Amino acid sequence: MKSWPVDAPGVPVAYKFFPRIPVADLERSRCFYQALGWRTAPGLGERRSLILDLGENFGVTLVERRPGQQAAGAGQELADPVRTVSSSFALIVDIPEEVDALVDRAVAAGATAGDRADRGYTIERMFTDPDGQRWNIVWVDPVLRARD
Repeated sequence: MKSWPVDAPGVPVAYKFFPRIPVADLERSRCFYQALGWRTAPGLGERRSLILDLGENFGVTLVERRPGQQAAGAGQELADPVRTVSSSFALIVDIPEEVDALVDRAVAAGATAGDRADRGYTIERMFTDPDGQRWNIVWVDPVLRARD
């Protein structure tokens, strides 16, 4: 799926996306995400961050909440995901069975799960990690994806 023509002047062809997610306990988060089967790597910042490697151009940087608040700057406050939904993350999986398998692994590692929705052409299920972040795990019928 291409958003821009390859020859568009001044427009990058590929992006690397690494949102920063504040967490209360970096070690707990590392253990949780490794239990899902996700690769982790040390981040920058004197062991105060961790990178979840979720693919070629996508990863997530987990950062301890206190340094994350300092990076937010004066006058702004990091949202508490337990009380406020400020974002959610959707992860598309290749096979329908992986939706439940991934959410079940998350629940076994300490997450809470949402309801499963099967619309025939998509299957979705959500989990909330120990820090309150929402992850939507989605399978989309390849025929539908091929239309893009």
